[in-house]
Amino acid sequence: MTNEAAAPRVVIADDHSGILDQVTALVSSEFDVVATARDGISALDCVRRLNPQIAVLDLYMPGMNGLEVVKTLKRSASRTATVIMSGYNDPELANAAINAGAMAFVPKSRLTQDLLPAMRAAVRGHIFMSKPKGT
Repeated sequence: MTNEAAAPRVVIADDHSGILDQVTALVSSEFDVVATARDGISALDCVRRLNPQIAVLDLYMPGMNGLEVVKTLKRSASRTATVIMSGYNDPELANAAINAGAMAFVPKSRLTQDLLPAMRAAVRGHIFMSKPKGT
């Protein structure tokens, strides 16, 4: 038996397969990717079934957007921390995500720099927001 803690389990959801592949490859060194989903309804189902420590959700997905997934999880008292990623680096969207109950907001333009730090913070119960564009 080792003293190493198991890697935190993560569900990743994005409607673009290229982003799913990129995020999965990026986080696999530190996190156990237990499922991926292409829409919000499937993401919600995966989180409910698998109870991961963290879910990385695209803001805009078919069926149910990332904010709706976050709000639904919060209402159900889920302990899964959520990270919202978006194609838009917009402070208003970031604030909306945090106000909905997400622990982090990362623009897709900053995935390689900010996603892992955001996920680490979220698992520890800390809020993480990428720097706004131009700062």
